[in-house]
Amino acid sequence: MLKVSDSSTGVFICCCGDNISGTVDIKHLKESLSREKVACVEEYPYLCSIQGQELIKNKITDINLDNVVIAACSPKLHEKKFQKCIESAGINKYLLDMPNIREQAAWVKKDPDPTKRALAHIKSSIKAVKKASPRETTRISVIKSVLVIGGGISGITAALSLAKQNIKVHLVEKNPTIGGNMVKIGKVFSAEDLSEECSLCSLAPLMGEVAENENIELLTLSQVTEVQGMAGNFKIKVSTGPVLVDPEKCTSCGYCSPVCPVNVPDEWNDNLSTHKAIYKPFSQSVLSTYTIDTESCTSCGACLKACSAGAINLGNPVEEHEIDVGAIVVATGHVEMKPYHLNELGYGKLSGVMTQTELARLLAVNGPTSGKLVDINTGQIPKRMVMIQCVGSRDRKPGNIPHCSTICCMTALKHASYISDHFPDVEIFICYTDLRTPGTYENYYFETQKKGEKNIRFIRGRVADVRTHNIENSENNLENSDSSANSLKNQNLLVRVEDTLGGGLMDIETNMVGLSCALEPSPSITGLEQVLGITLTPEMFVKEKNPKMEPTLTTMPGIFVCGTAREAMDITSAINMSRSAVSQVGELLGPGEMVLEPEFASVNPDKCNLCKECLKCPADAVKIMENAHIGPGACKSCGYCVTLCENKAIELPGYTDEEIMARIAGILDDSDRSSILAFLDDKIAYVAADNAGLNQAQYPPEVRIIKISSILRLESKHLLFAFEKGAKGIFLGDGLGHALGVKFSQTLVEKVKELTKDLQKEGIGSERIMFYEAYLPHYKGLVNKFKDFKTLLDENN
Repeated sequence: MLKVSDSSTGVFICCCGDNISGTVDIKHLKESLSREKVACVEEYPYLCSIQGQELIKNKITDINLDNVVIAACSPKLHEKKFQKCIESAGINKYLLDMPNIREQAAWVKKDPDPTKRALAHIKSSIKAVKKASPRETTRISVIKSVLVIGGGISGITAALSLAKQNIKVHLVEKNPTIGGNMVKIGKVFSAEDLSEECSLCSLAPLMGEVAENENIELLTLSQVTEVQGMAGNFKIKVSTGPVLVDPEKCTSCGYCSPVCPVNVPDEWNDNLSTHKAIYKPFSQSVLSTYTIDTESCTSCGACLKACSAGAINLGNPVEEHEIDVGAIVVATGHVEMKPYHLNELGYGKLSGVMTQTELARLLAVNGPTSGKLVDINTGQIPKRMVMIQCVGSRDRKPGNIPHCSTICCMTALKHASYISDHFPDVEIFICYTDLRTPGTYENYYFETQKKGEKNIRFIRGRVADVRTHNIENSENNLENSDSSANSLKNQNLLVRVEDTLGGGLMDIETNMVGLSCALEPSPSITGLEQVLGITLTPEMFVKEKNPKMEPTLTTMPGIFVCGTAREAMDITSAINMSRSAVSQVGELLGPGEMVLEPEFASVNPDKCNLCKECLKCPADAVKIMENAHIGPGACKSCGYCVTLCENKAIELPGYTDEEIMARIAGILDDSDRSSILAFLDDKIAYVAADNAGLNQAQYPPEVRIIKISSILRLESKHLLFAFEKGAKGIFLGDGLGHALGVKFSQTLVEKVKELTKDLQKEGIGSERIMFYEAYLPHYKGLVNKFKDFKTLLDENN
């Protein structure tokens, strides 16, 4: 491509009101820059305004500029706007460079000379833009079909919404039926009607729609085993089965189940009852046929003899499917924590201690007790029940979830309200840290309080433990309770709690304890992390690219997340998030083609000698065909492959050797050998530096920042050149590991070791290099590292 090194460059300086001009000497900047090889240097109060953009356009046409430097705020704010501006005036939009002289110069607190820092940044941009090349966007066709992983309410909502837009959907569910956790909860709360409604009455019709919709292919007993390709064009491998009961032949007569000799814990009743190894999950299950638990089946053949339809084949193998889709929606849902590790609460050890989901199954008319509130082990009818909130959540101890699980308070209120209505003789205590009922759910909370004035009591306090009842230790037992509740029969549990609102330490005698447990991600998500290449949070929920601005897009383009796979949320929020994900899928697939910015690495086939070093790509974006090929959608633009290629066959637009060297030369042009050159990756560390400016943070005036795709793009020759030009030290800041996962973190560490070793061979000590794995919100960490590095360099002269 044409290099424009002898080009005519225009420099435009934004005053940003007085946000820049209030601390940066604009006059001095213009005088200094006029001595550079530029065609013009202009200033304007607000270049982002219509008038400011008109100034730029007019100068481009009047003096025939080839490229443009706009010194203003962070390029993260207005770069797209200015690209459109210069493009409309006839310049390729990629021949623009934006030195950040606001957040990274004018707004750096207590900088003795922000003008000097701003000038260095502008010079760096001038030299770099002269080495830049015109680029063009790439258009690729997309496959108008979607893979939805998970058949709970989120996956069902997404599948139906996509299907109604005439998009083909492949709905993959690991269980024999769709429905997910909503099947188990029995009742859902209605903030509008202040009542409890049948969950399956709302869910079953939607499940039926999925089964009947011609645009939805339902694959139960299935798991995704492999994903290749990129956004718009994914190739999926799905493993199904073994399916031992043919859904086309099964008539659901039910004759097979009674003859089966094997009893299995019933997952749909939260293991409070059993079913046979051949069973139908529940009456409204979809698919509406019987299925066989392959892990429990002994292949005795009794069911074969009972099945007159010939629907059973115990020798059926696992089947593999290949599917082509344009996008993937992850809706793997959640599981309720089973708090065996919290020994003090007695779960799994003491009869009568259960989770809220187990309580929901007891209260459900299709549950193991047909809706009767009894201890499943003893048959005992309770006179009192204690509900304990925040079990395993809002707790930073290992094995727990550090944040609120959102729905636990509402679930406890729902069950308390229902029990108050249907079992009025049962006294209920809710022990809470904070009762959280956001929005209109507050009305439901007040209604429950009024409804239960006689038999629902709220105690603010943490529960210390749950133990078997000991009459001798009951002197401090709860007083002032209803006399009928004080004469509990067959008591066997004692809950010790401290009432933090003044009641002090108390022991509550009870028959049942309901634990409001944290919601955890589905265990299946850990396998999908590797298969899909997505990133998970420390709690193993799916991490979004930008929770505020792109709340359903994962760190992998073309893969979206919704529902409780993302975080704990209620049903309404899960449905809304599913529709949001579908909207983003529509934006991707609707036009029929995808426009890719030229920000991905590409291979020159004439130079590629198939050394295969590029296969070390931490994003697995490189495939070997006739030569190395880099998937545009899979490439993370880190530039690592460029440094690995022994024949220099790979190029990353915007970060060629010439451009990097030019930036270094420009920013260190007037260096007095005290400068600290900071290479910051453009997605995380650079934005953290912006945040430091936004928050008026202070860091050493010697720091000069260069935006780089990733420090993985750097080679020792770049660092050696920087030291030759006068850099006192080099700071390497990169946060891609936090955004893209462990493999990137490990590669970053290895890269720093490699660079340090190469520099040591040239006589440059390791103390002159510092690496910091940046975290976007933690700008203070970046600032502190800048300060630490300055101190270290000063100590070592």
